[in-house]
Amino acid sequence: MTEQELLDMFIQERIAMLIEIFHQKQPNQSEEEYKQILHAEIFIENLPSKEKELVQNHIDSLIRQFALEEAFLYQHGFMDGMKLLKYINKL
Repeated sequence: MTEQELLDMFIQERIAMLIEIFHQKQPNQSEEEYKQILHAEIFIENLPSKEKELVQNHIDSLIRQFALEEAFLYQHGFMDGMKLLKYINKL
């Protein structure tokens, strides 16, 4: 395993831990939010297969993009923290 792969694995695990903590601290979904999500899921499910596939591919693409952005931001935040620690140790 390369150093980059190890760092990526560490970042993914840390993000998963933080997301779990975030969700534990968030209030439960309101009844209205639940109804809206259910309505959207039913709407998508009832689309013709071509349109349904198009919408699902778009949703999947957005989710992948958000995941990549989160990992990128966390990794660079981590590296910024390491640079700051090195700078502080030099003082």
